[in-house]
Amino acid sequence: MFDLRYSIRQLAKSPGFTAIVVVTLALGVGACTAIFSVAYGVLLRPLDYPDPDRLVAVKETQLPQFPEFSVSPPNFLDWQRQATSFRALAAFSGASLNLTGQTEPQQLRGLKVTAQFFDVFPVRPALGRTFLPEEDSVGKHRVVMLSHAAWHRVFGGAPDILGRQLELNGESHTVVGVVPPGFGFGSADSADAWVPMAFPPDQTANDNRSMHRLNVAGRLRDGITVEAADSEMKLIAAQLAQQYSESNKGWSTFVMPLLDYMVSDFRRAIYLLLGAVGCVLLIACANIANLLLARATSRQREFSIRAALGATRSRVIGQLLSESLLLAALGGLAGVLVAHWSLRALLAIAPDSLPRAPQIGLDPKLLFVSLALSISTGVLFGLAPAWLAAHSEITDALKQGARGTTDSRGRGRLRSSLVVVQVAFAVTLLGGTGLLVRSFNRLSHVETGLNPENAAILRLTLPEKKYGEPEQQAAFAEALLGRLRALPGVQHAGIAHPFALLQGWTFQFSIEGRPTLPESEMPNATYYAVSPDYFRAAGTRLVRGRIFGEADSAKSPRVAIIGETFARQHFAGEDPIGKRINIGNGPDAWREIVGIVADVTETGIDRKPSSQMYEPFAQNPYRFFNAVVRTTGSPGALLPSLRAAVYDVDKDQPIGSMWPLAQLLNESIAPRRFAMRHEARYYKVICHCGMWLHRH
Repeated sequence: MFDLRYSIRQLAKSPGFTAIVVVTLALGVGACTAIFSVAYGVLLRPLDYPDPDRLVAVKETQLPQFPEFSVSPPNFLDWQRQATSFRALAAFSGASLNLTGQTEPQQLRGLKVTAQFFDVFPVRPALGRTFLPEEDSVGKHRVVMLSHAAWHRVFGGAPDILGRQLELNGESHTVVGVVPPGFGFGSADSADAWVPMAFPPDQTANDNRSMHRLNVAGRLRDGITVEAADSEMKLIAAQLAQQYSESNKGWSTFVMPLLDYMVSDFRRAIYLLLGAVGCVLLIACANIANLLLARATSRQREFSIRAALGATRSRVIGQLLSESLLLAALGGLAGVLVAHWSLRALLAIAPDSLPRAPQIGLDPKLLFVSLALSISTGVLFGLAPAWLAAHSEITDALKQGARGTTDSRGRGRLRSSLVVVQVAFAVTLLGGTGLLVRSFNRLSHVETGLNPENAAILRLTLPEKKYGEPEQQAAFAEALLGRLRALPGVQHAGIAHPFALLQGWTFQFSIEGRPTLPESEMPNATYYAVSPDYFRAAGTRLVRGRIFGEADSAKSPRVAIIGETFARQHFAGEDPIGKRINIGNGPDAWREIVGIVADVTETGIDRKPSSQMYEPFAQNPYRFFNAVVRTTGSPGALLPSLRAAVYDVDKDQPIGSMWPLAQLLNESIAPRRFAMRHEARYYKVICHCGMWLHRH
């Protein structure tokens, strides 16, 4: 207590010195605490389910083309029947649910789930119940569970919501339950509603094993490890590949912890940030150690007098360490405030794709991280100056007292070493930041095949009951395009199913005149069905041949357009124009290639494009598609007009989502931007602090 009181008096005599040290340490501790909060919330915090370490993701894989892939319904059902490693195994897939009968139509983010979904992810509903096993069958599947947020947002938290009939995609569904706040797969905002999967018979037939579209998660039995489950699933996949060689040959599976799978895209970026702020903290410690060393030099006469009066070296070291720990405590408290402000800034500019963002916060456990950082840094930057001060020569210090003090040879070496340490960590941080900036700059200038300027994407899903026939889907799309083109400010409007960066469909194909291959060995390409004006609306460049025209209708000969990678890989040394390909292996699926377009970014601009092929939307329409609009100004200003155009075609048809194309491209490199922006920011702050400290 004597040391503490004396330390308070000493620091109070030097408020400028105290403020400099506290601010410097607050920046280091605050940055570390903020980034560790992100790391804990995203990577380390257990999932909010019972026994979260028992949850795994199960994916299909076909190397080297598809390191991970979705699962086909027949394969999933075989897994359920044969696998013994799981207490429960569930499949789920995203679904757009058009809600009508309210004030205006809305599109809910839906999730179709199989019967065991709520066994894999147990939940006690806030109202009602979960699904019954028999409700996962066709005819009994028209039930729905609502998220707590959607219950309040859409229905005002009506207490009589249970049993209410909702019109979803043109069919009446009964509300049977409401999940508690925060329940969701991956985040609290993952879905507005859950409906049973209820596989139709045609989806579970053996000839449908090539249609991969499901996500699968499981809950392991007690005592079963992830490695054991992975081995069993690989064995089952090998048996299926032998039994159904046409569709499953070359396909396998892998099992991994669900949390690891969810955060895989951001793990590297967060580790980079942790390393960066670790360097920031070490630079701050070196700065503060230099300040304390200079302060100890100025107090050398004081320590010599105390030693002459009988103070032991351990007593002097204890006194100086008390001052260091007091500074560290003050810096740690200020660091908590810095962490709070930094974390708010981090989350404000974090990408929408950052997983588990709602779980990120200053958890009380993280205050102990700040405390531990503060104590350890206090010892780190205070021990060496205290040791040297306690081992100074008493006689020399007393003789120099009248003339002032000078550094001893030991202090000079220590100060030089600290400068070297600072520069080393600063150069390391600068090098990492520079590499990130250069990598990001290259990605920002990658040819994406899309022109994001003044372009927007509208996602629509037509209800099957109302638009179940291809002719009805094509008629809606044509009517919508006519109204979109007529809007003031719209230059081009097109239709795409799907749209790059949002979703991908991979179809097998064959080339006329070449040997017929087994289904499992046929090549794959990313497939798009698009309207004639799509390429102009999306800004995709025509390389050779022609794009689709109005003459490419449902009754005209079938045609196709391919990407540059497709042409290089499958028509090397040949002219593909005029050749024919068979998409989907159907008897009437031959299409003549009429053009080659630039490759388009698919799942992210940091990944190389695959083979791509297009056919006219009119020749193969779909219920769910994206409208692509290019405008003369900001597309956001046209949102009311775009929505009105959809309502003109069908007053009950909502727009699911709308994004500027530039936003989708930015989201595709979100992990790299997240790491680069914050590492560069911390480097800039610590450099300014370091220069200021050395000047003063």
